Amino acid sequence: MADILSPKLAALIDKRALVGISYFDINGDALQQRMLAGTVVRVTAKDGITLRQNDDEEFTLPSSMASWFHAPAGNYKTDSNEAISNPDYLVTWDVYRCQDMDKPEGEHQWWEWVANTTPPSVG
Repeated sequence: MADILSPKLAALIDKRALVGISYFDINGDALQQRMLAGTVVRVTAKDGITLRQNDDEEFTLPSSMASWFHAPAGNYKTDSNEAISNPDYLVTWDVYRCQDMDKPEGEHQWWEWVANTTPPSVG
């Protein structure tokens, strides 16, 4: 069966996004925050929204658009101090570890992605 895209998802191709990701442990305590930027290069309802960073590295987000908000014009910076001017979107996700780290060797840790549905504040 073909992967049917909504028009909103399909319209993300070639758009630039600044993405904030906050990671939390199994108890809900903050582990890490990341700020990335990239251009959307692929979108599928099943596999997600793939962005390519300036260094050609790709990262994929879930296909939900609940956390995608039009970005106010301005200058932003990523974790690596890369300057981003006037991205199309600001995107934020919280990622929660939902399986204990003390799993036996070979067992995967599981993570749950939760879209931030409140527009991010800037400034």
